[in-house]
Amino acid sequence: MVGHPVPLTVMIATSCGRCTTPLPAELPSSITLAHRSDHKGTPMSSHAWPRFSLVPVAALATLLAFGLVALADPPAAEAQKKKVLNIAAKEPETLDPHTSILGQTQAIKRFMYRGLARFAIKDGKVTTSEVEPDLAESWTLSPDGTVWTFKLRKGVQFHKGFGEFTAEDVKFSFERQINKAPGTRFGVNLGVIKSIEVVDPHTVQIALKAFDPIFLLRMVGYQQGYIVSKKAVEKFGEQYKWNPVGTGPFYFERHAPREKVVLKAFDKYHGGRPQIDEVHWFDVPEDATKLIGLEKGTFDLLYPEAVTADFAGQVQKMGAVIDRRGPGGQERFYINMTKPPFDDIRVRRAFMHAIDRKAIKETMYPGGLARVAPSCVPPGYFGHIPMTFPEYDPEKARKLLAEAGHPNGFTIKNYFISKSFFYPKVLTLAQEQLKKVGIIVELQVVEHATFHENIRKNLDPFVLYGGTRITDADPWLSLFFDSKEIPDPATGNKGTNFAHYKAIDDLLAAGRVERDVKKRAAIYAEAQKRIERDLVCLPISDVPGQWARNPKRVSTPFDPEYGEFSLHYSYNYPEMLKILN
Repeated sequence: MVGHPVPLTVMIATSCGRCTTPLPAELPSSITLAHRSDHKGTPMSSHAWPRFSLVPVAALATLLAFGLVALADPPAAEAQKKKVLNIAAKEPETLDPHTSILGQTQAIKRFMYRGLARFAIKDGKVTTSEVEPDLAESWTLSPDGTVWTFKLRKGVQFHKGFGEFTAEDVKFSFERQINKAPGTRFGVNLGVIKSIEVVDPHTVQIALKAFDPIFLLRMVGYQQGYIVSKKAVEKFGEQYKWNPVGTGPFYFERHAPREKVVLKAFDKYHGGRPQIDEVHWFDVPEDATKLIGLEKGTFDLLYPEAVTADFAGQVQKMGAVIDRRGPGGQERFYINMTKPPFDDIRVRRAFMHAIDRKAIKETMYPGGLARVAPSCVPPGYFGHIPMTFPEYDPEKARKLLAEAGHPNGFTIKNYFISKSFFYPKVLTLAQEQLKKVGIIVELQVVEHATFHENIRKNLDPFVLYGGTRITDADPWLSLFFDSKEIPDPATGNKGTNFAHYKAIDDLLAAGRVERDVKKRAAIYAEAQKRIERDLVCLPISDVPGQWARNPKRVSTPFDPEYGEFSLHYSYNYPEMLKILN
């Protein structure tokens, strides 16, 4: 059962099954440890004591190092007065909202930053079909559809005394990305902007190069839409990444590397002070450790690496819940069509015939935990249509490889894959399937940040990737298939067109200026047909965003089953979370 931290008792055994490992002498004598688990981290009954590995040593070390194992005599005073939300996730590598695409960083950003607009709360749910004002209080569009005028909310304050939010901050936040300030990742989403004019401190006018049907979606507080303090960025320079200043419900207090990030409630938040006093974001890489902490009451929310059937079962068994948010992220392969041997379409087709998508999905996410992806544009995004992909057929794959001059297959050396989230598990499954047709993939498992660096150096001939974007075909296809987004280490382009695809640039340009909704949908349908024809993307699974929560400690106003759509890998409105006791 999940609950508050309680005194624990433990025996620690090594995997040899014949010896035990004593507690280090320097541990406080008031700390005793206990958690019965099998080698997969599954809680076991008190009478079923295994001969080996009761608690993974790494997990135990994490709990001890961060003081996350309950004290026998916990201090009662200050901690009980504060409402502290404890989150187990991975450590963000930056707190600059414009410079990271990593999931854990996307998640924590939402606690600190806001945009001109936000996704609307309608009928008790968060919807992506409508937006409503946030830092802006209203907006108007010129008759020709190219000039937006935003009236800004007055009196909104930045964190840490950096003053009132103004039109200068809006202009600066967007232009730093448009001008590709070092490290920024989302300027492509603002490429439609021609100019930004500060009319007065509370009015900003944004002129577009052409009509943009999803411009208000671009202004939502997400990735490029977040507003930063101009004064803070200019003051801290490269150090801004650990000195973030936004207007959100929580402000940055401190960062203890490899331990935790501490956020505190912002008393001057324009939406009202949150009920939660502090957020402690712990760096806990292993899901087994997270589950132990959730069960013992050390953690309130978990951001898991991957929600498997085993993980979901353990969460349910301990009385916790999983908050699911759709349509979620898509896991997919991009094939670099310019890199031999995948420059031959027969090899790309063979690759797809070799991959059993359903088997991968069912292994990773049995039943309703995910769906086999029906398109390179996920369901729920404007412009989505079902696509057809080569069916699983290893024999066809072998024949195609032989026709392409690879009768014995080929070997891919030094293939880099992230050690985090779904990446190693999905790639290992694909590796075994590819091996059956003669494609040998020699894996190099690396840190997640290193993986992102390497795939932007074009070191992998095909790339496993995942994520969520604004729910419209334009930003999705622009990020992954626009030729301007082809990564190039020579120029410093860190784009995400890993297929090096150039065949839908004309359609993307047409879709961005088309005002007729039906015609616009037809444009994106054609784009998906071309991608289908050229065999450069193979989607595997559509996976909802999923966090585990202790409902006895934390409440959310939205239904756990798809009560909101979250582009932030987290909660759209963390200020609405409440500590119950």
